[in-house]
Amino acid sequence: MKKLILITGIILITCVLVSVLAAPRAAAGGAAAADAAQGFVIKDSGGRVAVFKSGENDPFLTTETYTATLPKNDVSKLKKGIDARDANELRRLLEDYCS
Repeated sequence: MKKLILITGIILITCVLVSVLAAPRAAAGGAAAADAAQGFVIKDSGGRVAVFKSGENDPFLTTETYTATLPKNDVSKLKKGIDARDANELRRLLEDYCS
């Protein structure tokens, strides 16, 4: 039971960190605006939920969430890839899949 609580805590902390890192920052100037406008794809990579920048083959970010723990419908969507238009949508989707 303690291991399950620990793993759940680690997953939640990872998702929060992902959310913070994916959020555009006004102080970063043009780079943040470019990241906010760039699309992302969330999909399965090595059995985990991963984020890819649109058009790239290597994961931009890999979460600690195992796809095997998700409902079959979600796993099916992740195998095809879920598009996120911007960082805000990416953050919302990661919160859905990682919590």
